Amino acid sequence: MKVDPDRLASRLEAELGRAAVRRQPELLAARAVDGLYPCLICSPANAEEVSAALQVCSETDAAVTPWGGGTAVQIGNLPERVEIIIDVSKLNHLVEHDDANLTAIVQSGITLAASQEITAGARQFVPFDVPNPQRSTIGGIVAGNLNGARRVCYGSVRDLVIGMKVALPTGEHIKAGGKVVKNVAGYDMCKLFVGSLGTLGIITEVTLRLTPLPQAEATLAASGDLLQLSEFAGEILDSVLLPSATVLWKSETSSSSEAPQSGWQMAVRAEGFAEQVSRHLRDLQLMAERLSLRTAVCSTAAHEKLWAGICDFPLLGHEVVFRVTVPRSAIADLLRCVQDWDSTDFSPAIVADMAAGAIWIGSNEIRSAAARFAQLRSKAARHKGHVVLLDAPADLKRDLDIWGLAPEAFFLMRRIKQQFDPQRLMNPGRFVGRL
Repeated sequence: MKVDPDRLASRLEAELGRAAVRRQPELLAARAVDGLYPCLICSPANAEEVSAALQVCSETDAAVTPWGGGTAVQIGNLPERVEIIIDVSKLNHLVEHDDANLTAIVQSGITLAASQEITAGARQFVPFDVPNPQRSTIGGIVAGNLNGARRVCYGSVRDLVIGMKVALPTGEHIKAGGKVVKNVAGYDMCKLFVGSLGTLGIITEVTLRLTPLPQAEATLAASGDLLQLSEFAGEILDSVLLPSATVLWKSETSSSSEAPQSGWQMAVRAEGFAEQVSRHLRDLQLMAERLSLRTAVCSTAAHEKLWAGICDFPLLGHEVVFRVTVPRSAIADLLRCVQDWDSTDFSPAIVADMAAGAIWIGSNEIRSAAARFAQLRSKAARHKGHVVLLDAPADLKRDLDIWGLAPEAFFLMRRIKQQFDPQRLMNPGRFVGRL
């Protein structure tokens, strides 16, 4: 460790007050990142204190790990250093809700669930689908670029973020974007920080584009074999229907289990006006009947439970989670490849977004994980896709770059990192190419 914990704590206490700095062993253990323990936790009360804390860290050469709800802390390579956690959970307020223009400005430490509760009064919501919305913070969702099953319908995180404020490693505070959707002045700096995993600065405030709450919503659930359901998905996506999400999944099975392996299932989510939802369910059932699929309609509590389970998939306790992204036309081919592993020592659970081409693969089998990662990268590359090892034990990460091969534009990413964080203090080593 390069820093003197006592000196760092004294400096931070002088700037932010003693209550903002904690060093209790049990709290530090709860904030460990891939087995590395911080020397202290700093909890700024506002954006100005975030800047002050970062300035102290810059002056003392202390490595910073930003922390929101901690739900996505498993994402990333092994960190080079974990010295100070800057916890933004106190930045948890609504700054402004402009319901007439369908926008809201929130502090980065507010949870998604709290944001939804606030905007629901105006019959609006933030269309993010992420694991554990009670803990996931808006800043963490944006920094991790965590897109869900309704991305194709409502837009990605990058589409929905129209402005933000960021504290840079030097303590300088900058503003990007604005309060209106049609904001085209200058460079779109928001895109730079979305998905940067806290390696360029700490997001303190986010301006979001909202969506009206649907009048009605329901789900058609179908079950069958992979070929049938792939054909079903193809018909849906080629039709005039506009479901908000189309997801295919299969549960994990054990090679030593005597029970038969679980079959494939698909959920098609329809939302909007009541007449629109009824039309979707009717037409979807007719398509499913032609393909001899078994179907059921889920609404209210069953509908919510089903989609909560799909959103929570990356956090369901699998030892290893891969995220594969390929063109929509290549999903079936990749799923057949993974299905062929079922007769070996690797029979994973799978959730596939059939509209966006995002596939999550989860397993408790660690021994063959590195080999499977290489196989998935090779397979995805043939379709111009890519693979990320979203979650894995630290021992497995040690010899791998979880982001896969660096992109062709990596030299630009490296120069941006050098420009914003020349001391390599912000989440060092965790991003693409160990930036």
